[in-house]
Amino acid sequence: MFVTEKDAIPLINKPIAATRKAFFIAGFSLASWAPLIPLTKERLQVDNGMMGVILLAFGLGSLVMMPLSGMLAARFGCRRVFTLALLLVLVTLPALVTLDSIVPLALALFCFGAGIGAMDVVVNIHAVITEKYAQRPIMSGFHALFSLGGIAGAAVVSALLSWEVPPLKVVAIVMALLASIMLFAWSGLMDEAERRKTPFFVLPKGAVLLLGLLCCVAYMMEGSMLDWSGILLISQHSIDLRQAGLGYTLFAITMTSGRLLGDKAVEKLGAKKIFIGSAMLATAGFIVLIVSHTLFITALAFLLIGLGVANIAPMLFTASGQQKDMPDALAVAAVYTLGYSGILVGPALIGFVAHLSSLIGAFVFVSLLSIILLIVSGRVRLTAQGQ
Repeated sequence: MFVTEKDAIPLINKPIAATRKAFFIAGFSLASWAPLIPLTKERLQVDNGMMGVILLAFGLGSLVMMPLSGMLAARFGCRRVFTLALLLVLVTLPALVTLDSIVPLALALFCFGAGIGAMDVVVNIHAVITEKYAQRPIMSGFHALFSLGGIAGAAVVSALLSWEVPPLKVVAIVMALLASIMLFAWSGLMDEAERRKTPFFVLPKGAVLLLGLLCCVAYMMEGSMLDWSGILLISQHSIDLRQAGLGYTLFAITMTSGRLLGDKAVEKLGAKKIFIGSAMLATAGFIVLIVSHTLFITALAFLLIGLGVANIAPMLFTASGQQKDMPDALAVAAVYTLGYSGILVGPALIGFVAHLSSLIGAFVFVSLLSIILLIVSGRVRLTAQGQ
């Protein structure tokens, strides 16, 4: 008895659906914390500088856990590690809205960051494995679910807070939602572990190092939109403070839309063409942003940048599962860790460049990074699954 291609479709559909739910959970978990940050700052009665130091604990927790997550997923399987990471997030969420001392809160935030970091890495490892089994491009669609989860998480928590629901009850609702989604996803998550003993940690090398550095640039470009687009609109176009989120909203809309359409585009045109085209769009968007003197043209630039960066990171993760220099789990963990460093370091680096020159000068710096991404893209081995 053998399994035909037709018989195999239901077998892969379950892991695909579970992976989508896991990406949604990861995005929702991360974004649910953002609306709670101002309340935490008010509860602690600290200034912006101290709050920045406290928030650094989240990034440190993520960075510590990300490289370890690859080894854990390889040894124990994605399902177990993702479940434990989500449990860590759920356990620490109530502490984030109740603790009123700096050190205990920072420790809780470190654990929360570790859980988020582990989920992000493991879900991408699972996506790489699932895409290989599916033998077709599906990575961009997974990342679209992360974006949608982020939108939903921020919207749900913000709405509940605006209705004056106590923060602890808000967190309880979030915990119930995430646990419910996980119950539906759990059985579909694969739990395959490698039989050979996986190294505790391996320094990225060869193609993995290049992919990680490119991912760092891509995430730095995304981070520039999240942290600096509103400030750019206020300083260059005198937009009202309450409307400063318009730029990131436009960026997020096209980025999510691009990811929803990305898999079909990669399947039809090939990963190489889409990657180069994406880098060209992002570069064009940043150049338009720099030279723009009208709000309409600036808005168009945000749309171009969002569409450009949409599928760069997903394709880099697919490529990390196709290289032969490192085991898949460790490679994905390395690429994600290097990419995440771009999110952490990028905003501060852009701020430093803006301080030395101007905010436009800082975006010139980001545009140069996008040009480097475009130039180096020709050296990256990109092949869509099934091609």
